[in-house]
Amino acid sequence: MRALLLALNLLLMCFDAHSRELEVAIGWDKPPYVVAANDSGFEVELIRAIVNDMGYEFKPLYLPFGRTAKVLNQGAVDIGLTMTDSHDVSQDILSSPYIVYQNVAITRADRKLNLDSVDALKTRSVVAFQTATSVLGEEFHHIFAAHPTYLEMAKQERQVDMLMLGSVDVAVMDRNIFSHFKNQDDRYKNDDVVFHELFPVSTYRAGIPDKSLRESFNHSLSLFIKSGRYQALLEKYGLEWSGLNGLFAYVSNETADISYSK
Repeated sequence: MRALLLALNLLLMCFDAHSRELEVAIGWDKPPYVVAANDSGFEVELIRAIVNDMGYEFKPLYLPFGRTAKVLNQGAVDIGLTMTDSHDVSQDILSSPYIVYQNVAITRADRKLNLDSVDALKTRSVVAFQTATSVLGEEFHHIFAAHPTYLEMAKQERQVDMLMLGSVDVAVMDRNIFSHFKNQDDRYKNDDVVFHELFPVSTYRAGIPDKSLRESFNHSLSLFIKSGRYQALLEKYGLEWSGLNGLFAYVSNETADISYSK
């Protein structure tokens, strides 16, 4: 009997340990936001801290960005990151916004391309991040959903290579991700680029089907912002918010009574 009770206690302990773990789907390798090799990056550190503050262990699952909504809808993960209401998930499961990306159209300076609108892109060859036609607005979707010289890819360092080597006219991606990859490659250190701010700021939320978990996430995010830890994390990764006044306030409006400018 004693052996049976010991076995039951061990089983309960294992079950409790497992129940305190949250599996989080993360789009792979978007430095400085996500670095899968060592579970680092701004977004990874942010969500790990929030999950830990909620009282859970953080278990990342890295996969192509375009698959996050699918595994979330299948119930295969507890949380799916970098979601918007334009993705194929119910808006009811989305958390408060926790991160902002600034997607821009990027060209080589020596090309001297004048891009003053999304419509100006339609005569150019363009490479973009996965799901770009879903999240960058109706005009972008209308132009590029079936455009013959448009391509989306998961590995964003390849976008940088394609632009800098002249394989495409324009790369559409977050400015911080682009700068990270460009600055790491000595081949491009003397090559100037132009950021064309054609798109609005993109705010992203976490998909969390469980209501109690979602409310806990929102609460912990709010406290994280109020404490100044969010700002400290931004500064740690040197994220550039050039030309975007009140960026942090845009994120925090739904999560905390706080403003930010940089």
